[in-house]
Amino acid sequence: MITLGLIIDEYHLEKKVEEFMKYMRGRAKINLYVEERYLLDFSNTTFEEDIFIVKAKGDLVINFAKLIDRETQIPIINSPTSIWLCYNRFLNSTLLRKIGVRVPEFSLNPIRKDPPFENYIVKNIRDQRNYAFNPLIKEKKGKITVSDKRALLEAQGGQENYQYLYYQQFIRSKWEYKVYCIGDELFFYKQIPVLIDPDKMKSREEIKEIPELSEIALKAIKAVGLKIASLDFLQSENGDFYLTDINSSPNFNYIQNGPKLIGDYLIRMAKA
Repeated sequence: MITLGLIIDEYHLEKKVEEFMKYMRGRAKINLYVEERYLLDFSNTTFEEDIFIVKAKGDLVINFAKLIDRETQIPIINSPTSIWLCYNRFLNSTLLRKIGVRVPEFSLNPIRKDPPFENYIVKNIRDQRNYAFNPLIKEKKGKITVSDKRALLEAQGGQENYQYLYYQQFIRSKWEYKVYCIGDELFFYKQIPVLIDPDKMKSREEIKEIPELSEIALKAIKAVGLKIASLDFLQSENGDFYLTDINSSPNFNYIQNGPKLIGDYLIRMAKA
């Protein structure tokens, strides 16, 4: 039986991993490292785990994972560097564009200065927090702008107080496509875009593999360094797919047998 270290926050522990924990019972010993409970002791860097999985994105979580990565040879799924790249929208957009992945136009602009393209969505720069996407939508004379309340709080009223915003060009799409990645396995879904119907699970359906999305997804997760991920795509009116978001901590309960797939993958990686 392997020993698994689960690095997690209270939100994910309470709401996202119940089925996973049930499946792993009897298959692995699980040591919990909960962000809100754990006081980091830098004098103790001895760990008994065969593998770690990170199911959170907070700064303490990242630093703890960095400690393990630096002081041990224990594999971490996902690595602290890949998580950091993943939640920083501007950095991952820049990286993905550099390697040839099609992403919407994007920019960082001071507050109240529009980006150099029409039809945009304002997103939070650091996609770390657990609260849901909360859009403010304006449409006037054919131009649409969407502001995520999380982004406005981050820039103006939160601890970060950046005074600038991340803008992403708005892509009109009939469907939003979701690709889940577990190692080299890919799972494909589509749903009505959340700006049209916020209840994303109401319209979500599993679909057959789209080869172009497979190619893009594998290229993207390799560049960012992810082993487990989810990616969001929109398709423009001329048929081009755009990667709009990449997530290092996906909810694998949305995949059929997701907890089993994740658990079996971790056991294989621990024994490799």
